[in-house]
Amino acid sequence: MVLQILTYTHHITTMLFGIFLSAFFLGVKQDKKNILQLLSLAVVSGILYVLCVLLFGTETVDQIYPLIVHAPLLFVLVLHYKFRILPSLISIFTAYLCCQCSNWMGLFALALTGQEWCYYVCRILVTVGAFILLCRYVCQTTAMLFAKTDRELLIIGSLPIIYYIFDYATTKFSSLLYSGNKAVPEFLGFAMCLTYLLFLLVYFREYEMKNKAEQYNELIQMQLNSFQTEMTNTRKSEKKMSILRHDTRHHLSVLRTLIQQGETDKALEYLNEVSQTYDDTVIKTYCRNEMVNSVLSIYNMRFEEQRIRWEIQVSIGEKLPCSEMMFCAILSNVLENAMHAVQELPQDKRYIELSLSEKVGHLLLMEKNTVRSVPTFADGVPVTERSGHGLGARSIVYYVEKLSGQYQFFMEDGDFVVRIIL
Repeated sequence: MVLQILTYTHHITTMLFGIFLSAFFLGVKQDKKNILQLLSLAVVSGILYVLCVLLFGTETVDQIYPLIVHAPLLFVLVLHYKFRILPSLISIFTAYLCCQCSNWMGLFALALTGQEWCYYVCRILVTVGAFILLCRYVCQTTAMLFAKTDRELLIIGSLPIIYYIFDYATTKFSSLLYSGNKAVPEFLGFAMCLTYLLFLLVYFREYEMKNKAEQYNELIQMQLNSFQTEMTNTRKSEKKMSILRHDTRHHLSVLRTLIQQGETDKALEYLNEVSQTYDDTVIKTYCRNEMVNSVLSIYNMRFEEQRIRWEIQVSIGEKLPCSEMMFCAILSNVLENAMHAVQELPQDKRYIELSLSEKVGHLLLMEKNTVRSVPTFADGVPVTERSGHGLGARSIVYYVEKLSGQYQFFMEDGDFVVRIIL
């Protein structure tokens, strides 16, 4: 009688362990409402289990246990709690794997005492203890893990999946585990080793890619911050220019007075000073968009300093059909790359051509520049092994893809060409 009560108690605690832990692993809140809902599911599954035992016998029910308990649990997790199928499955398999802690401890107690009731008492106590520890210290972490992509989840959940299939194939649907065939128990160790090696390989690859992406994002952010600073300085220059225009009458009055007094040298000196101030703040008007004008003006001054000839055609509106900041970042990178490329050439061969236009709600950018040598391309993007170089092309690709645009880098008649559609 006592043994029978312990057996039933063991079955109930194990089923509750699996149902509640599967839900909590996914991040279901451990509140009164969810506990009652999961408990109702356990009651329904328990009733169904008892009915199946009465109809088909214990051996058959052990084989169809996934249909009685695991399948309804999966439906509840997916349909009621709105979790994806793959993380729900892996959560169930992981909870099933955790049940083996109590199984092993129970077998250990049975081996020591030879008493079957010790086996069940040990399993019940370990199940309750493991449940408390896992809920308190592990579930929060697993909830974050199971929120990852399916690709990562397949790596994380490969071991629980393999064990679930192995256990049912060798103990529930057959007696292969106890057949004496050495290959059967060794398979699990082989599968665990293979899974672990796969996990290490993929995990470290993902880790490296993540670090690389983080570093690249930091570089992009630094570039955006630098561009923002440059734009701020340009706006300050624009403000200064408006002040100078406002003071033009005053300047003319001063010059007239100096000339009338015959102080020609002072008048020329004053004129040169005002002219220099104007030169430092000049913002050319290429189009109706303020930010694009600022970028083009900045590079126009740089090209003049570097003795770089350039031709430009701009026909875009005041408002761009995409993010102004991202477009100006693309434009800056294109012009910066072109400037670095032509700097390697003699002054008479430094040439840059830029065309900006807008058609049917799309921005078209084409830039052509002379180069010293044909660059190396990888996947259609120019690459370089020179330290501190190569970020510009990657930045262009990054921003264009962010804006769901198209890019093309190619050589044409010995010149390097960039074509972008946004």
